[in-house]
Amino acid sequence: MTAETRVEATRTTASGADPRLGAARIHVIDVADGRVVFDRDGDLPGPTASVLKLLTSAAALAALGPDHRIATRVVAGAEPGEIVLVGGGDVTLTRLPVGTASFYRASAHLETLADAVLAAIGDGVVDRLVLDDSLFAGEPWLPEWDAEGRSPEGYIPFITALQVDGDRDDPTIDDTPRSEDPVGRVGAAFAELVGGGRDIRISRGRALPAAAVLAEVCSPPLSELIRFGLETSDNALMESLARLSAIAIGETADFAGVSRAIPVLLERYGLPIEGLTVRDGSGLSDRNSVPARFVAELLVRAHRREHGLGVIDDMLPATGPDGTFNRNRFTGDDAIVGDAVRAKTGYINIVCSLGGLVRAADGTELAFAVYAVGEMMGDPARAAIDAFVASLYLDGADAA
Repeated sequence: MTAETRVEATRTTASGADPRLGAARIHVIDVADGRVVFDRDGDLPGPTASVLKLLTSAAALAALGPDHRIATRVVAGAEPGEIVLVGGGDVTLTRLPVGTASFYRASAHLETLADAVLAAIGDGVVDRLVLDDSLFAGEPWLPEWDAEGRSPEGYIPFITALQVDGDRDDPTIDDTPRSEDPVGRVGAAFAELVGGGRDIRISRGRALPAAAVLAEVCSPPLSELIRFGLETSDNALMESLARLSAIAIGETADFAGVSRAIPVLLERYGLPIEGLTVRDGSGLSDRNSVPARFVAELLVRAHRREHGLGVIDDMLPATGPDGTFNRNRFTGDDAIVGDAVRAKTGYINIVCSLGGLVRAADGTELAFAVYAVGEMMGDPARAAIDAFVASLYLDGADAA
């Protein structure tokens, strides 16, 4: 197929004649001058799937800043021999031994925290461990999420402020069963590390407000958490960042607080938040609803490096042999894009989505958001989206 023929076919796809796109929402902007290059129902809110993680990342940058690190602390308990493990929302904390890599990069280790506690208490003995998971509030699971998300192909745990490895059964791989008790998993692992072979009584509770800090470990900086969250589409990480962002602006640390906080934080970038419905931080809810135009405009600001949003532009997964983009995308004729596309993918049953930037063959930089909406969207929709973006690469400034 010649480039000219394929461009015409892709324009047909974008116009809605191709049923693979379903009820498409598409918006494309020339980054240089803000000109709308292509639009099809771009102002009509629609489900986003994991493209919503771009919004969560931007909200977290506004609330916390790129250098923020999430701390997990151990404080003194109410009685001698008692310590309190306080969850700070770092789902990347790992129970694997120091020197062993988890699924998350550069994670803090529970072992490091335990060693620091034992050093702090010197000749003291730990015989009681209290687990404080009180930072996050409300229910740990959104009702519209698929319950199969935890097992057997687990892609999200219960959302708790205290957990390790995103509550994975296997800390080294992405999709693996999650437990019914993430906090209990942490407690068992930490008690073994600080117990020295003794039985330790484990309970749930809260740290005293003025309790002395015995030790703490911290996550990588937020900028790196965003990089990893966008690259791997990690749901647990994005849900935690959403709740921490809500806390930072005085909202409740539950799903309702996230729903209120994310639009408020995005408004700080001068983006119009009318029409936004945010139900979670990961995009798993089929009740999230965001116009494609909003995503494209956010990406324009990121590419222009406005208001600190350049972090998102830097962290977008890229196509090409050296990129981190999904190797099953932009194949065949669509591989013509080479390394010119940087974007976030999304998929739930009712939508396939892609939001990102393409450096066209003529040098034009285009920000785009494409949703293919319908029942049981899948590989055909992904192929249609890739073809559309490949046409943007070929057309560049003439894509309108």
